[in-house]
Amino acid sequence: MTVERTLARVDEDLRVGDVTMARTRLTSLVQSLPHRLDARERLADVYRLDGDLVEAGRWSYLGEHRDEREVTAFERACGRNPVRIMRALRWRSSESAATTEVARQRLLDVKGLAEAKAGRTLEWSDGGREVGDPWWQDVFAVGCLLTGAVLLALVVIGAATVVGWIF
Repeated sequence: MTVERTLARVDEDLRVGDVTMARTRLTSLVQSLPHRLDARERLADVYRLDGDLVEAGRWSYLGEHRDEREVTAFERACGRNPVRIMRALRWRSSESAATTEVARQRLLDVKGLAEAKAGRTLEWSDGGREVGDPWWQDVFAVGCLLTGAVLLALVVIGAATVVGWIF
């Protein structure tokens, strides 16, 4: 489906009052095309309909005309941590891919603050992950969590079995 067709369907969803479907379509669009500032703004508009200041601030963060109350709510939700803000923005290109100077400057500002906090170079394409961190570290961490959960389940099953034998 083209971007224009998706946006037309969002308009139709909103016309009939289906805010959830409009939000779902826009979220998918922004995930696919994070550089589309118009889609980000539309997503912020939908979150405003729900009164969600944090998400409205997140998706309007790069916009030229943003509500500072929303931006403050978003930054506060991220603990005012620029690395978290960088990750939450979900930008996946270089700053130069932004279509407005305001967005480019905001991306540069956030990245600069995040790098200062992290003490190393960070990249947008990695979602704010540190340069040099291998991709498999995330997979390894998830694997460790799953292994721990399986072991815990086996311990619980074993304990229940032993208690069943005794009584």
